[in-house]
Amino acid sequence: MARKSGLADADAQDVVQETIIAVARKMPQFRYDRSKGSFKQWLLLITRRRIHDHLRRVYRSPQLAEPLAEDGVTPGAELPAPELAPDAQIEAAWEYEWRQNLLQGALGRVRQRVNPKHYQVFDCCVMRNVPVAEVGRMFGIGAAQVYLINHRVGLAVKRAAAELEAEMEQSRAR
Repeated sequence: MARKSGLADADAQDVVQETIIAVARKMPQFRYDRSKGSFKQWLLLITRRRIHDHLRRVYRSPQLAEPLAEDGVTPGAELPAPELAPDAQIEAAWEYEWRQNLLQGALGRVRQRVNPKHYQVFDCCVMRNVPVAEVGRMFGIGAAQVYLINHRVGLAVKRAAAELEAEMEQSRAR
C-alpha cells in the first residue's frame, strides 16, 4: 500500500514497520465488533494513517536548497512532484491486494484437494491464458473436458475463498 501511495522502497518499508508496531500495540485491547466494521477495514485505517503520518513528516521537513544549473533551472525541476494518492485509490489498491491474497490462499487449498492433472489444466487455461485447444493437446484431452475441468476447479476455488473468508470472520469474532 505504501509503494502504491508513491513512497520509495525504503520509506515504504518504514511505513510497514510503523504499521506492524501500531497493530501489535493495539491487539491486546482489540475486540472485534461487527457493527464497527471489519478487521480488514481496521487494518486499512491504521495503514492509511501511517502513510499519511509519513507523508506529513516528509512535507514538513525543511528541504535543502538545490543549486541552480548554468541555465538557471534547478536540476530535476522538470520532473513532476509526486502527488498524494486519494483515499479512494488507496482503498481500491488495498481491496485488490486483499483479494489477491485471498485468491492465492484459495488456490493453495484447491491445489491440495483436486487431482493434480486437473489443477494443471486449470492453471494453464485460467491463470496462464493458454488457449483451450493447446491445453487439450498438451494433456491429451478434448476441449469439452478442458472446459468441464476449468468449471469444476473454478467452483472449488470459489468455495475455498468463501471458506477462507468465513474462517477469518470466525477468528475475528473470538
